[in-house]
Amino acid sequence: MAAAAQLSARGSLLALFLVVLTGMIGFGIFVPIFPFLSLHLGGTATETTIAMGAYSFGQLVAAPAWGRLSDAVGRKPVLIAGLIGAGASYVMIAYAANVEALGFARLFGGLMAGNVGAAFAAAPDLADERTRTRNMGLLGAAFALGFIFGPGLGALIVGDRPDTEGFRRVCLMAAAFALLAALAAAAFFRETLAAGARRPAAAPRDGRAALLIKRPALAQLVAVTLMMIAAQALMETTFGLWSDAQLSWGPRETGVAFAVLGLMTVGLQGGGAGWLAKRLGERRMLLGGLTLFALGFAALGAAQTTWQAYAALALLAVGGGAATPALSSMVGAQAGEQERGLVMGLNQSASALGRVIGPAFAGLLFDQFGHSSPFWVGAGVLACAVALAAFAAPKRA
Repeated sequence: MAAAAQLSARGSLLALFLVVLTGMIGFGIFVPIFPFLSLHLGGTATETTIAMGAYSFGQLVAAPAWGRLSDAVGRKPVLIAGLIGAGASYVMIAYAANVEALGFARLFGGLMAGNVGAAFAAAPDLADERTRTRNMGLLGAAFALGFIFGPGLGALIVGDRPDTEGFRRVCLMAAAFALLAALAAAAFFRETLAAGARRPAAAPRDGRAALLIKRPALAQLVAVTLMMIAAQALMETTFGLWSDAQLSWGPRETGVAFAVLGLMTVGLQGGGAGWLAKRLGERRMLLGGLTLFALGFAALGAAQTTWQAYAALALLAVGGGAATPALSSMVGAQAGEQERGLVMGLNQSASALGRVIGPAFAGLLFDQFGHSSPFWVGAGVLACAVALAAFAAPKRA
């Protein structure tokens, strides 16, 4: 019976991996070209980063509700609904006529982004203490693989001289992948939350603030998530603008760079995360990853050539590839079975808040203090995250 249960869990994990991978290919196709699409529609750097941040604002508002819903009805319905919403938002972007329409479409996509929290709640559903970090690493690998195939495919689709039709083709392809992932989830993904473990959405439970007050370790880890993602958002929202100004890249070259970044990340998250966690422990894995991540930001801020940029991206890949699964696993360990969706939704809210804060300042920094300033600020934020994690993370982890 135990062997059969283990085999079933592995099958469910594989299905989850493939569903997330397909959805992230769609996301990866779209993300690198967004700054260039905004500039094509007449947006400034500040308007571009604010429009990108609208997605995370919507996610911030909606993630806890999606988390509660996934604890009540299961992960599968929320996963499917989020993927359908993502597909609809890409179609809206494909036909956007101005930056304001882009921002509205991104806001809608964020409000519908329950699939991310549902996926991160489903992975620990299928894990025990031994395999939790491995499962989070595999899920991280699905995200990273999406950023290998997605940007590479987007770079091919958009063409050498992007125009309205080229951008539209990319967005519609992203929508197709999101809807394909929704169909795959409906057909192949088995629900990971047993009916007996579900909790009615209206059932009494601690609110977000009460949960953080009662569990200081969780609050500290969520704060590290906020800082890490805010720094990452500073980079993601301005990298295309920076590469255009500093290296004279277009959407094709930027898409290839994102693909290479994903390729460098996936090996660590797919196979190395569990190995590192066993040998270093989650705490040291988190601290080492955050330190390398900060060094990567500083290196990108100093980069003047293509090769220097790629060297910085390598540091970002290794640092993020180690820190992300360790941090997600440590947050997941703070949750009981009936509240995992809420806790992971709370952590997703912190991520979303970071992705609101980062873009809100990224364009202003880029316009007013130099093209590389968002990377230097990100390095400083990550240095603070290392200090917080060093004092906050439990030494036994």
